[in-house]
Amino acid sequence: MKRTARILIVEDEPNIRLVFRTALEAAGHAVAEARDGNEALSRLPVVRPSLILLDLQMPGMGGMEFLRRLRAAGDETPVVIVTAHGTVPDAVEAMKLGAIDFLSKPTSPETLRGVVGQVMARQDEADGGEDETMPAPRGGEAVAVMSGTVVNLSAAKRALNRRDFPRAAELLEEALDLAPLSPEANTLMGVLHECRGQDHAAYQAYRRALEADPHHGPALDNLRRYCGRFGLDFRSKAINPAAS
Repeated sequence: MKRTARILIVEDEPNIRLVFRTALEAAGHAVAEARDGNEALSRLPVVRPSLILLDLQMPGMGGMEFLRRLRAAGDETPVVIVTAHGTVPDAVEAMKLGAIDFLSKPTSPETLRGVVGQVMARQDEADGGEDETMPAPRGGEAVAVMSGTVVNLSAAKRALNRRDFPRAAELLEEALDLAPLSPEANTLMGVLHECRGQDHAAYQAYRRALEADPHHGPALDNLRRYCGRFGLDFRSKAINPAAS
């Protein structure tokens, strides 16, 4: 039986908190709220969340400072960064702290529940001690089959969440050996490169993802953000292979 997630929404906008709470409670999750990072820190011992939805831009203690303090305390609770579309100034630092899942505002209830479901599925697999090469049908995260082996990208995502970058590299290289055109595997490799400060390699990985699938949302979002960091024209076909 699927366990119920305890989700802490850290967001300063009351209307957004209400929309998120309604969507998540309809899916059976238990939801708590905090208006900023300070309130979220005080609620952690009581709520003991299994997942945190974290806005970056808030009055008082913002999302990045909260995330730094969370990790400094040894708390590895999965964090999904929720932010306005295309405005993720601290994305690289957030990824280095193990927050690799991003959700743009505004978002639909279905998208929100889908992202939460994928993150919690990865946690369920980790808690169950599943073999990282075994099938992972939930969330569509198995990318390739060869000689009866299913490559499980959720294991690579867990390694990125834990900031175990050598293990993430090993898993992603294995995935790309089996499925070099996988948009998701290439996108995650781009995330890994950014976490390691390998910016040009990250750009090339995002390009490969979009050459394989011009509509792959995470690759589009990451390349858009990358272009913003380095002053590149996201709309240029020479920069972005998905540009029209």
